[in-house]
Amino acid sequence: MQFRQKAKWHLAWILVVGVFAACMSALLFRDLQSPLPARARVGVLFPLTGPSAETGIVCRDAAAYAAEKINAAGGVQSLGGCTLELVYGDTRSDPRIGAREAERLITQEGVCAVIGVYHSNVGQRVTEAAERLETPVLLSSGIADSLTERGFLYTFRISPKARYYGRDQVRFLLDLNRLIGYSVRRAALIHENSAYGTSSALAQKRALQNAGVILAAEESYRYDSVKDMTPIVAKVLAAKPDAILTAAYIDDSILIAKALRQAGADIPVIGAAGGMVSNQFIKALGPDANGFFTLTEHSEFLPEGRNIYEAFSERYHRDLTGDGILAYQCIFVLQDALERAGSLNKKRLRKALSETDMPFGENMILPAPRLSFDSTGQNIYYNLLILQIIQGRRIPVWPENFAQAEVIDWTAFSGADGGGRPKEGAN
Repeated sequence: MQFRQKAKWHLAWILVVGVFAACMSALLFRDLQSPLPARARVGVLFPLTGPSAETGIVCRDAAAYAAEKINAAGGVQSLGGCTLELVYGDTRSDPRIGAREAERLITQEGVCAVIGVYHSNVGQRVTEAAERLETPVLLSSGIADSLTERGFLYTFRISPKARYYGRDQVRFLLDLNRLIGYSVRRAALIHENSAYGTSSALAQKRALQNAGVILAAEESYRYDSVKDMTPIVAKVLAAKPDAILTAAYIDDSILIAKALRQAGADIPVIGAAGGMVSNQFIKALGPDANGFFTLTEHSEFLPEGRNIYEAFSERYHRDLTGDGILAYQCIFVLQDALERAGSLNKKRLRKALSETDMPFGENMILPAPRLSFDSTGQNIYYNLLILQIIQGRRIPVWPENFAQAEVIDWTAFSGADGGGRPKEGAN
């Protein structure tokens, strides 16, 4: 009996000591924890030199503008007001350089995440490096389907994939019959032959086939070496298409447009964003740019973004683009994930990004009800826009719930004024 009582007392003391030790360990661990970080370093990786530098610089500045706004509003609150510090890298439009820059940002600069990168082929190499180094990458642009179809855990893309671009280009072609009585039965494709162009062409062909539109011709080329698009354009026009779909970067978009104008082409031409959304396209072509169509991810004429476009132009003395808006949005997506992660730990940040659900509002300005990623890291919600260049400005003309002007017959454009007027208020 006495032995049993002693055993009970011993057990009680063991429990008390165990609880005390656990409490002391927790207190000690809390005291030894690192203080909240003063800053979160974020890699911003775009082509800042080379043929796509104009686009890359706008994206860089848009990311910086977003970070400035976040820091001025108090930074990341769950991390004690931690500020975002952007660290820049230059891909020079080269996949190998892009991968090296991503590794430098991650291993030497200590960034918690990387945003970028514009070119799809560069994005492929950058995401491979980031996956190996277990660092989240937020792709602002780069539309090749494969970027989010390789089973990577650390890749997230807020822009649509090529499949959606091809789908909406063809939907617009079919809608031209209802809008202005123009019927498209045959379409031709012109595209560059890297990941962006080939994935766009595959999506376009799939959409054309599903719509019963005949593929009249398809021509591809190397965007980094092409100097004259006249022979390719001549071959395409010889197939007598009713419309042309393109997927091209800046310089090659300009060459295609010049060749079409010289050939006197009078059919609609619709770009898959790329070079046609660059301000350089309009500057190089002047009045000859009027009438062209392009898909895009955003527009200065959308009410929810107009103030941002105006403030950015005043701050940086250059126009914001759809690609720039996507880079701007990436920074706010990252801030939202950091708030929920409450840590710079990359695994926690990756988990928070995978659980993103940002409703449309002040910090989510894309033309969609919300921003959320599927299991592959692809943004689920997005509405692409068709812009038509009218009087030297890209005006949304489709879909009609976003349109700021009616579609104008592309053959009507001539002279410096280019004809056509945007809707009242689209200024």
